[in-house]
Amino acid sequence: MKKIYVLAALMAGLLIFGQQAFGFGGPGDSGPGSSAMMPLPMKPPIVTGSDGTAYVESVNTAGTVSGSLTSNITAITSSGAKQAIAVNGKVMSLVMGKDTSSRDTLVAVAGVPPQSTNSTPGSPSTVLYFVSLPFNQSATPVSVSLDGMNASEPVFVNGFVYITTSSLTFSNSGTPGSQTSYLYIVGTNGSIVSQVAY
Repeated sequence: MKKIYVLAALMAGLLIFGQQAFGFGGPGDSGPGSSAMMPLPMKPPIVTGSDGTAYVESVNTAGTVSGSLTSNITAITSSGAKQAIAVNGKVMSLVMGKDTSSRDTLVAVAGVPPQSTNSTPGSPSTVLYFVSLPFNQSATPVSVSLDGMNASEPVFVNGFVYITTSSLTFSNSGTPGSQTSYLYIVGTNGSIVSQVAY
């Protein structure tokens, strides 16, 4: 029984360390003064293109784009050549698909920590990044901010991306409040075709 308690304490400590290391609070925690986030994946996402190029994500520790946490999306060819671009937030998943013109497109889903303004806590958000392939270091992804966190894996359908997000509010005392979920249909040009709360 003591071993179980020790294991539970160790797991709790690792969870707290992970949250502090990435500057986030607990899942769904968006109460005042908190720093909500979406759960971190067990391993970095990876996708491959039809030409064999691999696309991977890593946390960027060398600087920021427009916030306190950024990620690198790196293209690695079969010969070992690398090109990387930086995006704001922690990339949670990468998906390969085609836009309405059948061009290969990479979609990255990132969780962006809340940004406080004038001592007022901000809200975390989900950001989609669309990158036409192949890309180089000067590429500028098309970004789309979505309400809510805890995003689903995006799905490509006929050149559009379908994705769901959800958010759970907390009171000052930490009591869970209301939860809102959204279904989004987003074009690769950054246009939100549909947003439905459910």
